[in-house]
Amino acid sequence: MKKTLILLVLISFCGGTTDTGPVTIEDTPVEDSEVTSESQNENEKEVAESKKTSNEDTTVADEETSDENTAVSANKILWGATDAKPEVYAAADVSQATIDLTVEWVNKAIGYWGSYGPLEIWIVGTGKDEVIALDEKWCEVRSTKDPNWNKEWDCANGDPYGSGDGWSPFYRYINDGGAAVSSYISDHLGYYFNALIMSSKYPGPEEEDYKPVILHEYFHVYQHGNLSIPELPDTDGDWRTSNRNVYFNGGEVQVPFLMEGGAEYMAQYWYSKETGVDAGYLKRVMEYKAEAIKPYFNTGKSLRELGYDEEFNSYDILTWFVAYLVHNTSEETFRVNFWTQIEDLGFEEAFKTNFGKSADDMIAEFDTWVAQPIDVLLEIIP
Repeated sequence: MKKTLILLVLISFCGGTTDTGPVTIEDTPVEDSEVTSESQNENEKEVAESKKTSNEDTTVADEETSDENTAVSANKILWGATDAKPEVYAAADVSQATIDLTVEWVNKAIGYWGSYGPLEIWIVGTGKDEVIALDEKWCEVRSTKDPNWNKEWDCANGDPYGSGDGWSPFYRYINDGGAAVSSYISDHLGYYFNALIMSSKYPGPEEEDYKPVILHEYFHVYQHGNLSIPELPDTDGDWRTSNRNVYFNGGEVQVPFLMEGGAEYMAQYWYSKETGVDAGYLKRVMEYKAEAIKPYFNTGKSLRELGYDEEFNSYDILTWFVAYLVHNTSEETFRVNFWTQIEDLGFEEAFKTNFGKSADDMIAEFDTWVAQPIDVLLEIIP
């Protein structure tokens, strides 16, 4: 069964936003509670107006919501910009404070970049029994929303928690931690959606990094939301091979390139603008990421060829590339113009239209520029 997984397992993250109003959650069970944002800042209102979306509410799904979604999927598949409220599902051992924090920062991301979906937020705790129960909730939600859902393979199966022979959407998070966005948009599905998954470690909710990680993941939701072409079933079962990668990276095989480089820089940049974050935050983070420059050159690979499993953190050098693109154009050019033109123009033409040259030529220019001393490189960081 085809799955598009954008995996994020990084030890160090940074990101940003501006002020938003407080988020409250009613004192009811997670499955039935409603989360609302009490106010919006001016930036959020501008985004909401321009995209005709809303970041006022985040709702945890109840029976009525599920019924509505089922009805929608039976008539018209919804995908992309939406005013539908994200739904929140949390394991029983996840605290209310963690739920509140996660929802708050998803709402901030929606305020910056617009509301895209349908979006579900799944929060994993640390207990095995609790995560297994969340697996069961996943299958229940999926089957209710989409009669086409394959319960045999796309619900938990086998024994992933014991022998390791099997699969579930959440089993790896209790040991590996991390976060991810899984994008389910495929011809064989009757209901398209993004699942934003947060775990309880690497980073945990008590760490500052937890906040920019949420921003990073939501930017993936934004990226996928701007491409309505669904996945076509592949022949080899490899999630990294898909027609959508041609639009995101200019090649059939998925590589981090601008998907991860873009999400990480946007998260870092907007988090650095958050009230209370020190003025040197973004430069400090980018200086740390510059440690990837030498290992990158040692690979002899193009940025477009770097994989997820390099011996160094490929996300770091890719974040520098996006910083370079933004410096030479603007944050809006990268975030709005480029990403919203990819579907119509294709990757290569959208890149050239917005950045003035082909991706390969820009990479060659970047390679010359990034070989300079770190003090020179940091001059472009706001």
